Amino acid sequence: MTLQIWDDFPHIQKELVPLTPYLLKAAQIKQSAVNQRVQALIQNGGKLVRAGLFYLFSEFGTKSDQARLQAGAAAIELLHLATLIHDDVIDQAAERRHTATVQTSVGNRNAVYAGDLLFTLYFDQVLRSAETFADIDTNVKAMHGILAGELDQYDLNYQLNETVAQYLREIEGKTAKLFALACAQGAKLAHADEIIVETGEQIGRSLGLAYQILDDILDYTGSEASIRKPILQDIQNGIYTLPLLFTLEAQPEATRAFLSKKTRLTTAELHELQQLVIASGGVAQAQTMANELTDQALLDIQTLPESRARADLEKLTRRLLKRQK
Repeated sequence: MTLQIWDDFPHIQKELVPLTPYLLKAAQIKQSAVNQRVQALIQNGGKLVRAGLFYLFSEFGTKSDQARLQAGAAAIELLHLATLIHDDVIDQAAERRHTATVQTSVGNRNAVYAGDLLFTLYFDQVLRSAETFADIDTNVKAMHGILAGELDQYDLNYQLNETVAQYLREIEGKTAKLFALACAQGAKLAHADEIIVETGEQIGRSLGLAYQILDDILDYTGSEASIRKPILQDIQNGIYTLPLLFTLEAQPEATRAFLSKKTRLTTAELHELQQLVIASGGVAQAQTMANELTDQALLDIQTLPESRARADLEKLTRRLLKRQK
């Protein structure tokens, strides 16, 4: 588990360290081969960013029920994990977090069912954390938005006329809604004021959008070792992200010549297109939009009550989105 990002937030790290064994227990699956892969994904997991944001926002509350909060944080991570397993099936990814993906070992059919099963385990944790029907309803609507966002992406595959607005709507569904849910639920389950819950949702949305844009930028500027997944895979799957969309606007003929080949793009052509996206300013424009969303999140953070939690949230935001001002 990569929790170094939380080294400067020991009060949050203290909550995240026991969350991993809790998740391992909550995500037990009877079929051993499937269980082995799911457990490996949890053990080799990422930064627990969403769960960390959940706990940070819980500090704005007036009541701390640790069992409810742990279940709420686990729910967020299980929902995230379920969507990742499904994504890997769609993308035919061989590795996730330096470990073999579920379908690599047990096939697409079983991987899909494993993701579906994790959705049910997610709602098991939702029920453990919820105090009212409204808490359950919030999660239902969030899950609906996340899956609708994934379907939006399917509709946009290989679409040369995709707009920036369509891209933003798609990533709001598949990424930003989960960030927004984490922030808002952390505050809500800790009995924070409603205005803090609403502000948390807004901050989570901005963070999620910026986080996804930066992830899409890394597809052009990062290495497989640093981002822990294959680069340029989105183009091969017909997924046109923000840097490429800006390049389509700036260099339409050259970009369309590459993209018209769809799955017939060679490795050499992929790298030529990668350089075109960088040289045309597509990456720089996408970075500018990520910066603007980060600035919006930082402005909203300043409206929260002055506290250690607010200071930590600002510090974490700058670190997550690589902004040092």
